[in-house]
Amino acid sequence: MDLPDTLADDLYDFAFCPEPCYERLVDLANPEPWGEGNRVLKNYLLFSFKRAVQLIKRDHATAAVPSALPIVFDEGLCLFNTGLYTRRYETVYALFEPNAREDARQRWFLKGFFKESDPALLSFEFLPCRVRFAEDPSELVFDYRLPIRSNIDHVLGDERNLTRIPESLKGEENSLLLRRAFEGAVVEAARRAAANYTLAVPQFYNGRIQLLLPLCLTGDKPELALTIQREDGFYSARTCLTLDMAYNNARLICRPESSWIKRG
Repeated sequence: MDLPDTLADDLYDFAFCPEPCYERLVDLANPEPWGEGNRVLKNYLLFSFKRAVQLIKRDHATAAVPSALPIVFDEGLCLFNTGLYTRRYETVYALFEPNAREDARQRWFLKGFFKESDPALLSFEFLPCRVRFAEDPSELVFDYRLPIRSNIDHVLGDERNLTRIPESLKGEENSLLLRRAFEGAVVEAARRAAANYTLAVPQFYNGRIQLLLPLCLTGDKPELALTIQREDGFYSARTCLTLDMAYNNARLICRPESSWIKRG
């Protein structure tokens, strides 16, 4: 399979995507809480496509068959495996055709989203595979044997993190209280994840798998998500996210089912 001379990894540079297509996808795919204006869905497609382009550029020369790749070009058409499924668990694909407008910025046009059995896909000899984010599946699971190292000064010195903490811990007068609450919340999160590894939810960020852990700073209910990244013999705490941000990031790999982050 030959690749186009230029292959943009930004979905919206690659193709013109009509807004009604997203509503069609919402109806076609297994129901999920996609957020206002389908924000989570659009983010999911944007970053899934970006990863797909990275993989196809890396692997197309060595792939035994096109079905081992997440994007397939065939007979002037393009097919992308969205990684989504219908209610009956048929794979959903995005079908692109050449953009007919001569003055178009994007070379391709999103014709729509189609399930695996749709006649619109019969012309494809091979159907693309799902996007892969983890090269080693063990990266997706929390290893309780590894300690979590928190650079608290770095995490709590980030102004973005400070805007996300509970109001009762904000302000210079609460800095010591916040530090103690953060330290205790990290220890508790590690213990909870050691007792139940499914508590740690994977996300894909900057080309790496990270894990999300719930932080309970002022009570028993998670208020933030701590991102940790596996290093050589330990996990490093990277930053804190709101629960909405954490869900949005985690959805890229799969629909989160852990109760502390689950939506809908």
